[in-house]
Amino acid sequence: MSDLLAQGKHLKQQIAAQPIVRQRRILDPSATSSRRTGADAPDAAKIHKDAATMTRVYEVIEFLKKSQRPCTMDEIRMHIHDFQVDGPEFQQLTNNAKVTYNSKTHTFAYKPEFDIRTSAELLEHLRQMPDQGGLEVKKLHDSYLADKLTKVVSELRESKQILAITDKDNRARYIFYNNWPSSDNAIDQEMKTSWMRMQVPDENELAEEMKRAGLRPTQIEKGEEEKKEVKKPKRAQRKTLQ
Repeated sequence: MSDLLAQGKHLKQQIAAQPIVRQRRILDPSATSSRRTGADAPDAAKIHKDAATMTRVYEVIEFLKKSQRPCTMDEIRMHIHDFQVDGPEFQQLTNNAKVTYNSKTHTFAYKPEFDIRTSAELLEHLRQMPDQGGLEVKKLHDSYLADKLTKVVSELRESKQILAITDKDNRARYIFYNNWPSSDNAIDQEMKTSWMRMQVPDENELAEEMKRAGLRPTQIEKGEEEKKEVKKPKRAQRKTLQ
């Protein structure tokens, strides 16, 4: 009997000595997701609303660009049915850098970087910018000429009213006004003959030829100056012990 009591006491001591492990409480996933969705719902709705507004604004700008003229609010409502003065799309359009709003006529118009609509306007624009290094053709893709730009540039080049710097596929990259469209760039025969008679000196003799002609071969002179500046280190004299 005493042995059973001793064994029971020993068993209780072992149980008491065991570490206590707290049981984790598993929450209902459906309840957790519903609470989280409720907290984030306002932000998600706002993001969705803003994205929808910007999409509608983009559609209106594309419509104005294709129209190539000022459009009324009624015309815009054909694309955005609930377009109102106090709506978010109206505020976005009036503050957009690519849109011009006329408060007197209540019309919107697309505002390209270059307000050029015809080949004559393009030619006049080039004529007025002789000192700006020509016009990059890709900048005209934003203008009202975008749909017929390739044809307009090609016709002006063929009529020799403009000059162009082209890529390897002969597509114009930069265009310039041609101040001598009727001259056919004719060169006097005497000039051609003189040009063909000219001989380029050999590379080894080029520097001397340039000096005799009074030209300054800057790279060579710079190299010579650098050579002059480099001083040879003096040799240390060996001292002899006497």
